[in-house]
Amino acid sequence: MEKLLPIKFFEKRKIDEQFTEAGRNNEPPKWLLKDDALAIRSQHLTSGLFRVAANFEMYKKEGHVLPMVMTTTVTEEALAKTHRKAIVDLLNSDSNSNVIGIEPVRKKKSSCTDGEGSQIESKAEKTKEIRKLMSIVTTDQLISNINKVLQDTHGSAKLISSISDIQPFEAWSGDYNPNNKAYHVMLVDYQDSHRNKLAQVLFRKQCVDHEITINRETRYSSDMRLYRITLDSLSDMELVRGFEGVQSIEEAIPIHVELDFFEDMPLPSPKQPVDGKAYPIVGVLDSGVQKNNYLAPWLLGQSEEYYESRLQDKNHGSMVASILEYSDELNGTDYFATDGVMMLEAVITPDLRKETVYPEDLIDNVRDAIERHPNIKIWTMSVGTNEECDPDVFSEYGMALDNIEDENHVLIVKSVGNTTAFMKRKDERVAKMADSVRSLVVGSIANEKGRFDIAEINMPSPFTRMGPGPSYIIKPDLVAYGGNAGIRPDGNMTTTGVKTFDLFGSPTRAPGTSFSTPWIARIAAELNFLLDGDFDPLLIKALMIHNAGYPAGDKMTMVDKKKYMGFGMPRGTGDILYNSENEITLVLRDTLQKGTFIDILDFPFSESLIGTDGRYHGQITVTLVSSPILRSSQAAEYCQSNINVAFGTMEAIMERDTTKRTVRNPYGAKDAKNIIQDSLYSSKVFDVLEGRAFGRERTLLKLGQKFYPVKKYAVNLDEMTAANRRKFLDGSRKWYMKVEGLFRDAIEREARADGKVLEQEFCVLLTIRDPEGKAPVYNEITQQLQQKGFVYSNVRLKNEIREHVHIEGESIG
Repeated sequence: MEKLLPIKFFEKRKIDEQFTEAGRNNEPPKWLLKDDALAIRSQHLTSGLFRVAANFEMYKKEGHVLPMVMTTTVTEEALAKTHRKAIVDLLNSDSNSNVIGIEPVRKKKSSCTDGEGSQIESKAEKTKEIRKLMSIVTTDQLISNINKVLQDTHGSAKLISSISDIQPFEAWSGDYNPNNKAYHVMLVDYQDSHRNKLAQVLFRKQCVDHEITINRETRYSSDMRLYRITLDSLSDMELVRGFEGVQSIEEAIPIHVELDFFEDMPLPSPKQPVDGKAYPIVGVLDSGVQKNNYLAPWLLGQSEEYYESRLQDKNHGSMVASILEYSDELNGTDYFATDGVMMLEAVITPDLRKETVYPEDLIDNVRDAIERHPNIKIWTMSVGTNEECDPDVFSEYGMALDNIEDENHVLIVKSVGNTTAFMKRKDERVAKMADSVRSLVVGSIANEKGRFDIAEINMPSPFTRMGPGPSYIIKPDLVAYGGNAGIRPDGNMTTTGVKTFDLFGSPTRAPGTSFSTPWIARIAAELNFLLDGDFDPLLIKALMIHNAGYPAGDKMTMVDKKKYMGFGMPRGTGDILYNSENEITLVLRDTLQKGTFIDILDFPFSESLIGTDGRYHGQITVTLVSSPILRSSQAAEYCQSNINVAFGTMEAIMERDTTKRTVRNPYGAKDAKNIIQDSLYSSKVFDVLEGRAFGRERTLLKLGQKFYPVKKYAVNLDEMTAANRRKFLDGSRKWYMKVEGLFRDAIEREARADGKVLEQEFCVLLTIRDPEGKAPVYNEITQQLQQKGFVYSNVRLKNEIREHVHIEGESIG
C-alpha cells in the first residue's frame, strides 16, 4: 500500500504529567547472611579493612599528593540501588564524598583454549556481575566508622551481607608484550577537576623523572586523559603501575589495514549537483576522498587533512564516499529521497603501510575535524580498531566518541568492525570504538552470494562483528548491505563486495562494514535535511530504528538477529516519514525529569480494530530511544539513567485518595496491563524460527532490557494467548501509555551535591497497524487526537525541499 500520509508528532497534556510515588518494602532480603556465615563475612571484611588502615598509615608517612584509594566489592545480590545506597553512605561516613566510581573489571587473557587457540571462558565468568566501588580515604575517622559497622553483626547484618570484600586499590595491568613497546595508561578519576588535573601533572612529572616517554595524550571525556607511553621492559611496566594516580596499563594496539577486493563492472553516469539547490551534507571521517569525475562535484571546497600527501592513500575513503553518493545507482536499490549529498573530506587516517596509527590518534583527529565544522551534523566513520570490546567495560575510544557527539551536538555513524574469524568458524565481538552509546553503529548483511560465499542473501555477512556491546547493550544498532565472503576449497578467502568506485573512479567491488556504514549515514543525513527545525539526533536515530526490520525473514532466530543485526535494516527515507491509510505512527519527543513520569490515560486507538469477536486486533510497534546520562568513572554502569515505556489497556480511569501519604496523583489507571510484554503471548512465537504473518518483528519484545538506551517492542495482538485476550483486549477497555525514568545512585548523589535537577531526553514512536490493510487507522486516530485534546501536527518538512518527497497538506486531521 502506497505511503502518502505524514507521520504525526503529539505532545503530552497537562493532565498526563504525574509525580513519582514511593513504594515501601520492609521485608529482609532472602540473601541476608545469618549466624556463622554472617560472623565469617564480618571477620573477612574487618581483615580487609585492617590492610586498608595499614596502607593508609604508610601512605600518610610517604607524603603522597593524591588521596589513597580503596575498593569495596558489592555482592551480586546487592547491586540494586536500594541496597547499594547503604554501602555508599558507609564509605562516605566521615561527611566527605569519598566514592569516586566503579573499578572496571578487566580480565587477563586466559591460558585455557579450546584446541584452536580460542580462549575458553567459564560459565561463572560469563554470568557473574562484579561491582567494585572505588573510594578515597582521607581520614582515620572513616576507617574507624567502617570498622564499627562491620563488627556489628546484630545491627548491620544487611550491610555486611551486601559486601564481599574490602581492599586497598591496586592499579591493573595487562601482560607485557616484548614485541610491542607502546602501552596505554589511564589515571584514576577522582571526580574532582582539581585532583584530576593534579594527577595529570603528577603523572607527566613521574614519567620525566623516570625517563618514560609519553607519545600521545588524548582527551576522552571532559577532564580525563588517555596516555600512550613507551615501555622498554616488564620492569618499566611495574614501575609505572606503582605511579601515584595510575588506574590501569594495557598494551596499545595500532590500527590495521582492512581487506578490500576489486572486480570490473559497468558504471552509472556521473551526477552533478544543481547550482543553487540545497543538499544534505555528510562529513566523511576516513582516509580521504579523491577528486575523480564521480565524486569531485559533490566535495565541499573545504577539507581537513591530518597527514601530508605522501602518507595518504585515499582509496578506502573514496570507496566509502562512492557508496554514500551512488549506492542506489550502483547496487540497484531505491532507498534515498534526494539526488545526492555534499561531502566534507576529513583525512583522519594515513596509508597504514607507511605510518603507524593508534586509535587515540583517530580520536584526536575526529574531535578536531568536527569542532572545525559545527554546521555539519552527520558524520560517517568507517575506520576504527580491530580490538574486541570488553563485555563489562566501555572502551575509552567509545566514550571519547560519545563525548565528541555530546560536546558538538552531532551524530556519528560508525562501522561495527570487520573480522576474519569466520575462516576458523568463529565470531568476534563488536570492536572497541564501536561500543559508543551515542553513535549509530552499523553491521553488514549480504546483498549477493558468490559460489563459495557463506551467507545467504539478506543474512549477516560472515565478516561482520557481532554484539552485544559492554553491559549487554545492543550493538550494532542497524545493518545495511556490505557484501559477502567465504572460503575456497584451497582454504583461502573469497569475497563478493558491494559495487563501488575506486580511487580513480573505476568500477570495483569492496566488502566490509566500512561500506554498509555510509548507506546508513545517507539516510540519517537525508532525514536531517528534510525535517524542519533544529538538528535532533535522538529523533533521527528513533525514526531509523523504529522503521528497521529483518529482510532475512524466518531464516534466523530472534537471538541471532539481535546479536548480528541489532534492530535490522531501515527502510528508505520516504517510507520512514509516511504512513498508509491502515496505519499511523505517532511521535512523542520530550524530556523527563526525576520525580515525574508521564501517564497518558485514555490514549487514542482505532475502534475499527475491534473485530467481530468484540476484541482488539492489529499490530503494535513501540520504539523508545533515550539519551542516558553517561559517566566514564562508573565502568559497567556507564549509562547512569534509564527510561521505560509501557503501552496497554485498562478498565477505566479511577480517582485516587491523595490524603494517603504515598499517594500524590489524583487519577490513575484501573486494572492497567502493559501489552508489550512477552509473558502475555504464546511461547511458540518467541525465540523460534518466525513465520510469515508478523515474523520479522514480533519477537522484538526481547530487546527492551533495563538501561538499554534503545528499546523496541512489537506485537501482533492475535498472537496473545486466548486467556489473556479475554482479559486485556476486550473492546470495552481503554488504552494508555506510560513513560517513566530511573537514575542510578551515583548520578543522584552527584545531582544532590551540585543542586542540579536530573532529566533525560527521549523519543517514543508508536505505530498502530491493521495487517489486513482494511481499517482506516490513520483517520480514526487522528480524529481521536483532536477529540481528546492533544496538541499534534504532521511531520514538518523544510519548505525548500518539499519536492523531494510526497507530501499532503499540513492541516490537522
